[in-house]
Amino acid sequence: MPRKPSLESLRATLQRLNLEQKQEIYAWLGEAIASEAEAALVIPLRLEAAVTERRRYQDKAYQREKRRCNRASCKCMVGEVADVGHGPYWYAYWKEQGKMKSQYIGKRAPWEEQPRTETTE
Repeated sequence: MPRKPSLESLRATLQRLNLEQKQEIYAWLGEAIASEAEAALVIPLRLEAAVTERRRYQDKAYQREKRRCNRASCKCMVGEVADVGHGPYWYAYWKEQGKMKSQYIGKRAPWEEQPRTETTE
């Protein structure tokens, strides 16, 4: 198995490159980091959910999903979940210490403006 180069040897090699080569590496590295960060937050597809929208916001992935409640007598249990499921509702997904975490958000996404309530005096 080949040995990984040390950070110091990489820095020394990078310092010897000309500006154009450094810019190429900078662009490539940016794409590689973005791709790896995206891959690190792959949301597992739930068997009983239909995703209607996806979005990233504040370092979390959000999905708008229609789901089944799994009550035998509920109308959501017959047919395609995309047609008969409850919702759609927003769910947030992120990783903590290598484990996927999720949270129910509700009908309104966190980036949507909250409705103003006016008070009369």
